[in-house]
Amino acid sequence: MERDMICTPISYQNKTSAQTFSNFLKHTRTENNLSQEDLCGLLRQKSCLFDTLDSITISRWERGVNIPSLAKQSEIVEIFGSELFDIYREDKKFINEGLALINLFESNIERSDHPYYRNTPYRVEFIESHHHNFMALLQLSLVYESNPRLSFVSRNLSQPFFHGLSLVVAFSSGDQIVGHSLFCRSQGKIALEFMNDEVDLFEVINHNSQALPDTLMVFSSFGVTPYIENYMMSVYLNELAASRSLKFLSFNICDESLKRKLTQFKLPIFKVRTIEGCCKPIKNYSFFSSRTEVMANRNLLKLSVIPSSKSQTIDPIFFMQLETPI
Repeated sequence: MERDMICTPISYQNKTSAQTFSNFLKHTRTENNLSQEDLCGLLRQKSCLFDTLDSITISRWERGVNIPSLAKQSEIVEIFGSELFDIYREDKKFINEGLALINLFESNIERSDHPYYRNTPYRVEFIESHHHNFMALLQLSLVYESNPRLSFVSRNLSQPFFHGLSLVVAFSSGDQIVGHSLFCRSQGKIALEFMNDEVDLFEVINHNSQALPDTLMVFSSFGVTPYIENYMMSVYLNELAASRSLKFLSFNICDESLKRKLTQFKLPIFKVRTIEGCCKPIKNYSFFSSRTEVMANRNLLKLSVIPSSKSQTIDPIFFMQLETPI
């Protein structure tokens, strides 16, 4: 009979990523009274990823001589009832690497190329559906995305309808919009139906079910610089990571720039459809990834560990002092 395995959250201060996983592995093995041979046998039994694993490799991992891939780390951590987000959000070096993705400037870069933004401080706000500017800001987000699937022209809608949508906007000086993201929680079945054009956004948001939402659906994500774009991504990736009930992440987008970014992050395209726009056909890209795939993706994991709040101000100058390279 299998006994319950113990995984105790631990904080590893000022450790490298290799040391973080090494310490987790050694501590967890000890907590479960396993020898290195026992752990090796358990991993081989639980996953085909470890068919050729031996105790010498376990020893090297625990000593930080080398480190397995994030896919293998994720498998090991999940076997013990946890996940990579739980251990890496305590790794200060790893968090700094995530912060570097949202606002670390090289010394020879002083200004953004964007005509309306010059790397000045900006604030990020969650715009609730009852906010007096919610409808106007939502329309601006939808206009930018230019996705006919997100159009509400044929419906007479009021603000309560949008209660299920999360809208996050980045404002620079003078309330200039420099970034946004639009997403909601739903169920995997509904997300797949939306990708296949079987339901529209109205039905996604108003779907009545007693089941707990298990999918985070992203409809738009934009920033005038790569750093702000990354910050917008970090908001919903942190929400995904912090909510263990969310098992999937999906994107339904027409933005070619975001599509390139996601493919550079090694997320596989789930489906490509050509839909009719107001002037010309537009390609609609769907991505659908499991929670494990997201957590095992180094770039996405880095962004997920950045904590977000309902409203905060970001000063790019602060991040110029970070020493961690991207």
